[in-house]
Amino acid sequence: MDEMNELEVSRNKAIRGYIIRSLVKGHQNTLLLRQITNALVADGMIVSPDISKHLDYLKEGGYITFVDRSVNAYNAYRKDAVVKLTKKGVDLVENTIEDPGVDV
Repeated sequence: MDEMNELEVSRNKAIRGYIIRSLVKGHQNTLLLRQITNALVADGMIVSPDISKHLDYLKEGGYITFVDRSVNAYNAYRKDAVVKLTKKGVDLVENTIEDPGVDV
């Protein structure tokens, strides 16, 4: 893997970890998606609020869920979705399980 790809991979892991850690701080492990994206932008981790690929990864891994059933990773920002950390997501934060794709 070249240096550019390694940088992208490590950035993706960091963003996914940031999302998970943010949810832990939310009331009952939930936050509005816009709260997460605003924090990511403010901390200089992203430029665009489109974090759909990161949300999709975390949802497919079973770490997050959307409170509204009509929401998915690709329309969550538009619908200002509520994102909730799952039991498996809590296990990830507490290091009960590991995922090499999430830098918690």
